[in-house]
Amino acid sequence: MNQWRLFFAAATLTTLCACAGLQGANTPAALPAVAKRPAIQVTDLPCAQVSSTDLVTLRYPGENLYRGGAALPKQEGLACLEVLSDWLKNVPQDRWQVTVSGEAGHGFEPLALAGKRQELLQRFFTRKGVAINNWEWLTVAGAGEQLQLLELKDSP
Repeated sequence: MNQWRLFFAAATLTTLCACAGLQGANTPAALPAVAKRPAIQVTDLPCAQVSSTDLVTLRYPGENLYRGGAALPKQEGLACLEVLSDWLKNVPQDRWQVTVSGEAGHGFEPLALAGKRQELLQRFFTRKGVAINNWEWLTVAGAGEQLQLLELKDSP
């Protein structure tokens, strides 16, 4: 007798699960998206200078993220990168040109410093769950922006 009760309970549960799965199948939200991606909404990103005319550009100038000559971000810079990674996970854009710079005058080759910062940023964003596969990475020597992200449009 207990077998029939278990069979009836399993059949009822299976039917309910099947109905729940089909409920939203024909709604427009369930259909594959063919339309153009929505425009990126830039929120208030700490430490960043944001310009969004045609393409979104995020700049982290001066020593907002790193102390001069350091490959690791300072504590305030790490907090800024945390907010940036959360924002990047929620935007529809997955193609960025990322420029990382290294400054001279601290006992390190500027391009080597920029390369190490780039390596650590790639690890950081990957660990945070940001898809960086389609990103273009550049390293430059010089003062100015320590980090810059430029939105890349999809090619037609």
